[in-house]
Amino acid sequence: MNNGGRLLPLLPWKKNSIANHLTFQVILLSTVVALLATALQLYFDYRRDVGDIYTFFKSVGETDIRPLEESVWILDELQVNLQLEGLIKRQDIVYAAVEMDDRIAWVKGSPHLHRSISRTFPLFHQVRGGSEQIGRLHVVASLDAIYQRLLHRIVIILASNAVKTFLVSGFILLLFQRNITQHLTRLAEYVQDIDIKHREPPPLRLDRSGSLRPDELDQVAMALNLLCESGYRAYNELQAQAHRLRLFFDASEEAIFGVDTQGLCTFINRAGMDQLLVVGQKSLIGHDILDMLDHDRQGVPQPCALSHQARATISEKKALLADEMPLLRRDGSTLLISSRSYPVIEKEECTGALVFFTDIGKQQKFEQEKQLFTKVIRQAPALILITDADGTIEYVNAVFEQVMGMSAGDLLGKRVLDCFQGFQELQVGELVEQVGQLVRHGEKWVGAVTSSNVLGRRIKLDATIFPILNRQGQLSNVVAMGRDITRELQLMEQLHHAQKMEAIGKLAASIAHEFGNPLLGIRFALRDVQQRQGIASEDKKLLQLAENECDRMRKLIRDLQQFNRPSTARKTGFDLHRILEEILVLHQNFLTKRKIQILRNYDCRNLRLHAVEDQIRQVFINLIINAGDAMVSKGGTLTVGTARQGEGVVVTVGDNGSGIKPENLSRIFEPFFTTKSAVEGTGLGLPVSYGIVRAHGGTIEVQSDPGRTVFSVKLPLERSPGTNIPAQQGVRV
Repeated sequence: MNNGGRLLPLLPWKKNSIANHLTFQVILLSTVVALLATALQLYFDYRRDVGDIYTFFKSVGETDIRPLEESVWILDELQVNLQLEGLIKRQDIVYAAVEMDDRIAWVKGSPHLHRSISRTFPLFHQVRGGSEQIGRLHVVASLDAIYQRLLHRIVIILASNAVKTFLVSGFILLLFQRNITQHLTRLAEYVQDIDIKHREPPPLRLDRSGSLRPDELDQVAMALNLLCESGYRAYNELQAQAHRLRLFFDASEEAIFGVDTQGLCTFINRAGMDQLLVVGQKSLIGHDILDMLDHDRQGVPQPCALSHQARATISEKKALLADEMPLLRRDGSTLLISSRSYPVIEKEECTGALVFFTDIGKQQKFEQEKQLFTKVIRQAPALILITDADGTIEYVNAVFEQVMGMSAGDLLGKRVLDCFQGFQELQVGELVEQVGQLVRHGEKWVGAVTSSNVLGRRIKLDATIFPILNRQGQLSNVVAMGRDITRELQLMEQLHHAQKMEAIGKLAASIAHEFGNPLLGIRFALRDVQQRQGIASEDKKLLQLAENECDRMRKLIRDLQQFNRPSTARKTGFDLHRILEEILVLHQNFLTKRKIQILRNYDCRNLRLHAVEDQIRQVFINLIINAGDAMVSKGGTLTVGTARQGEGVVVTVGDNGSGIKPENLSRIFEPFFTTKSAVEGTGLGLPVSYGIVRAHGGTIEVQSDPGRTVFSVKLPLERSPGTNIPAQQGVRV
C-alpha cells in the first residue's frame, strides 16, 4: 500500500484543486441559471408590453372611435387633431391618421415600416336609419421602445446576477478550502505512508474540532483506520496461510516444486525430492531445476517433457495437464507420471510456475485390472447384483437390467426389499431371512428363484448368493449371481410336448387305422338297409342320421391320420401373399357377419414357399376361423402379417378377442382338447395344423393375454430368389 516505496505526487491545489473545479462548476451553473431566468423574464416582459399595445387598440375601438366619427362628420379639424394628438401621446404609439376618400385628411406622428404593430378602424355615420362609412383611422405602435427597455433590463439583471454569483462562488471556494481540501491532502499523505509489511499503520487523526455527529470526512477517516487494521490482520493471516500451505505441500504425497521464469527452483516439497532422488532442498533451491531435468546423470542432454511443460506454462500463462508422461530420474530409472502445471501471476505478469506430478505406474496397473474386471462383470452372461451389508443396492450389471427390465438408475441406492417387494412370486422377505442367516456366518446360498420382471415376463433363475468380508472379517457386501434358465426350461417343455405329440399322433393314427375298416363296413350296411323296400320313413330318418354320423366319424379318422403322417401330396412353389388373400376373400362373409375388420401387415418383398399348398391353406384357415370364433361376441380386428427372418418367413394371425387362459395355453395343441362346445368343434384343428407345420420343418407358437392372442407360424422359404412387390401395410377391409 506504500506504492512500492514511491510517494504519490501532490499537485498544487491552485492548479488542480477540487475547490477550483467546484467553484468553476458553481459559476457555470449560476451563469446558466441566470441567463435562463433573464431570458424567461425578458420574454414575459415583452409579451406584457405587446399585450398592452393590443389592449390599447381594443380600448380605442370601444371609447375613442365614436367621438372621432362625430368630429370627422362635421369636419371639426380642431377636435380631430386633438383626438389624434391624444392617441400618439400613448406609450409606444408613434402614428395616427384619418383617411377620407382614399387620402389622408389628418395625421399626427410618423409611420414606422419595420418593428411596428398597426391597426385600422373604419369610421361610420348614421344616415337615414342606416350607417355609412365616412373614413378610416390608422394607428401604428413602434416596438423600438420595447426593445430599448428590454436591453436596459438585460444589463441591470446580468450585472446584479454576476455580482451575486462571484460573491457566492468565492465564499464556497473559501469554505471548501478551509473545511475539506486540507483534510483531503492529509488523507493522501496518510495513505502514502501506509506500509503493512513492516508495521501496523497508526490511526489517522484529522485536525478538526470534534462534533457530536461525524460527517463524511470523519467517516472516511474511520473507514481508512478500519481498512488499515483489517489489511494488517489479513497480511498476517496470509503469511500464516502461506506457512501452512508450505507445511501442506511438504505433507502431500504428490510431488510439488516451483520455478521462476529463469527455471530456478523456488520451492520443492519432500515428495518431490524423493521422486527426483535429491537429498536436501539446498541442492535445488536457487538452482536451475529445469536444466537438471533436461540432463541425465552423466550430464548428457536429453529432452524432458516435464521441463518442457513448465516452460510452456510460463510462456503461455495458462495451466497445462499431461497424463502418462515418462520421467527419467538420475539413477537411470523411469517413472510414468501425471503432471499439472499452473502459472504464478503477479500484477498481470507471469513470474514462474507451480508444477505437480504423481507416479501413476501402480495406479495405472490397478486401473487396467479394475477396467478388465469391470468389463468381465458387465459382459458376463449371468445376472449380478451387489449390495452393502445393510442390503442397499450398489451395483447391477447389464444382463440384470435386461432380464429384470429395470434400469440401474432406478435400483442403485435403494434397499433390495423395497425394489422387489412387489414381486409376489419372489417371496423377498422369506428369501432375505433365509439368505441372511447364511451370509452372516460366511456361507453361500444356492437355489432356484421364480419371478416376473417389470414387463410381466415370467422368469426362472439359477441363483447363488455369497458374502464378501473385509480385512477384519466383517460383512461388507453381498453378491447375488443368477443364470436365466427360463429359455432352457421352455425348450425342455417344448421337447417334452413334441415327444408327447409324436406319441399321441402315432397312437391316434393306429386307432384311426383300426377303426377305419369296421366303420366303412357299418356305413355300407346302413346304406344297404336304407335301400330296402318297406322301411318306414321314421326308420329311414334314423338310418340317414346314423350314416351322417358315420361320415363325421370318417372325417375325424382322416384328420387323425393327417395328424401324425406327412401328406404324400407333391410340394410346389407358390406365393404366400396370394394364398393369404384368397383365404381372406373366401371368408369375407364369415368375418363380416361377426363385425370383424381385417388389418394386413405384409412384408414388402415377394415371399414364396415350397410346400403342399392345400395343407398350408388348411393351417391358415384353421387359425383364421379360430380367431373369428374368439371375436364372435362383439367383433374386433383380425391382423394378418408376414415378415422375413433369415431363410424363413413368419406369418402372424392375431385377434383382440377374449384371449386364452394361462392354464389352457399348454394344451391347445393336444388332440380333442377344445374350449368350444361339442357342437362347434372336435379339438383337432390346431393339432392337425401343428402336425402340418412340423412336417414342413416349421414351428407354430402362440402368445395370449386378455384381449389379445397371436399365433406365429414360421415356415422355410423357397430357395429360388423372388421379386419385390409393393407393400400392402395397413390396409383395412
